Amino acid sequence: MAKMTSAQAIVECMKREGVNHVFCVPGESYLPLMDAIYEEKDIELISNRHEGGAAFMAEGYGKISNKPVVVMATRGVGAANLSIGIHTAYQDSTPMVVFLGQVHTKFRGREGFQEMELDRFLEQVTKWGVEIRDPERTPELVQRAFRIAQTGRPGPVVVSLPEDVLPKVADMNFAFGTLVPKPSLSNEQVQEIVSCLKTADCPVIIAGGGVKLSEAEEALKTFAEKTNIPVVASFRRHDVLSNDHPLYCGQLGLGTPPPQIETVRQADVILAVGTRLSEVTTQDYSLIKPEQTLVHLDIEAHVLGKVYPPALGLVADAKAAFDALNHAVEGWDSSRWSSWSKERRELFLKSSRMDEIEEAPWPIGYKDVIQAFNELCPEEAIITNDAGNFATWLQNFHLFTGKKSYAAPTSGAMGYGFPAAVGAKFANPERPVIAFAGDGGFMMTLQEIETAVRNRIPVIVLLFNNSSYGTIRMHQERAYPDRKIGTELSDVNYTKLAEAMGAIGVTADSATAFRSAFKEALKENERPTIIEMKMNPKQVSIGMIL
Repeated sequence: MAKMTSAQAIVECMKREGVNHVFCVPGESYLPLMDAIYEEKDIELISNRHEGGAAFMAEGYGKISNKPVVVMATRGVGAANLSIGIHTAYQDSTPMVVFLGQVHTKFRGREGFQEMELDRFLEQVTKWGVEIRDPERTPELVQRAFRIAQTGRPGPVVVSLPEDVLPKVADMNFAFGTLVPKPSLSNEQVQEIVSCLKTADCPVIIAGGGVKLSEAEEALKTFAEKTNIPVVASFRRHDVLSNDHPLYCGQLGLGTPPPQIETVRQADVILAVGTRLSEVTTQDYSLIKPEQTLVHLDIEAHVLGKVYPPALGLVADAKAAFDALNHAVEGWDSSRWSSWSKERRELFLKSSRMDEIEEAPWPIGYKDVIQAFNELCPEEAIITNDAGNFATWLQNFHLFTGKKSYAAPTSGAMGYGFPAAVGAKFANPERPVIAFAGDGGFMMTLQEIETAVRNRIPVIVLLFNNSSYGTIRMHQERAYPDRKIGTELSDVNYTKLAEAMGAIGVTADSATAFRSAFKEALKENERPTIIEMKMNPKQVSIGMIL
């Protein structure tokens, strides 16, 4: 029990949850909370240039740190600007607590300045929402928010903070920080899974974000090695298993080479762990057929059967599940699946080569960049990407080998890549962080260059500038050939823009120039580097040249 303000109680809750960084755009409605953070030396407040950038930065931080993240903004306008990043956290299962300043309680219901029912406005993209109206209930409600954000399937919650409540003093009673439950499988459930697998001729594991959230990468690797079952990653979860492992056989995403998708189509038993089997992962919900046996494990019961009815649908933490399964398969003779896993691995490797990929003549091409990037990228690097067809080159032709080495939006949000990279660097400053971005998405959050410069965050941006919304142009040409409208953009000089905000700006107009610029950027430890490459606007995807 302690006597303090509601704002100070919120900060105490953050400390108990291990929060070290808070991202925000400041607002007068929650100044008492900012002042309380000022008094707390173990929490750093990162002031952003736009709420969208703040939310993406926090989300990227959460993906890499595996810790709950905090983002703050003011009233209805701040909530609206945060919403796309909150939606990203919702679809990507990232634990996020959103604190939103609210109008004075006496002004509620009068359409006060920037007034909005914040918890109701964001209820479709949050797990829970609450408004603190009684200062003495602050610890109860805030600690509940952190608990909901982190347990079950993680995700965002929103806490509305009326400006007159924050400075009020009350006796505060705190509980311990959140202890995240790790539900395991019963012995009977383990045996049911083992029995299903024993019937298989061509089993496969689909591993999703739940594997990363539960720190189950090593347990997954052990299970795959003991059973010799090939592993396929769900959409933008490539780093669940090192891609150079002989049992890693591809990923299920946008523009994925057909042989990798065929690994799942040809399987007779599918063990899906920590994945919601999203639209993209399941190739528009067409991937899994009734004749296949689906064993689906997830920490959230509501995920099971939401897309496909499983033969076995079991609630479990991914690491706890694999630990239990690893005991059950000790000493297995898995040689019966050796030829199957070897065949799928060879097809993955073949489909991941760029030898036969053709590009239209141009001073610098995507193939040039990816080949150089693969040679020079440090193994410990963290990679983020924005939405766009340029990302397909990364996803199809780069081998992710480091743990927690990839942070990308399964929501497909544009503007994500660069601020998420900055957030990832805040979370793990010792590792190099590289963002892949197109000019369309980069322009949406490039104001965060100043945030990175001010905080001395040396991330690297590989900017593929084709002066267009390239992905939409691709779809446009497929649906309405030769009827281009709305997808052409101006030829902006991003190199000069970067320099104007204090970053290092470089234009690479050849593969040689890119190699040189990237090598120098990896040495930089003070400022962000934006390497701009003017790409061929007619090369709208790997397989489409206009």
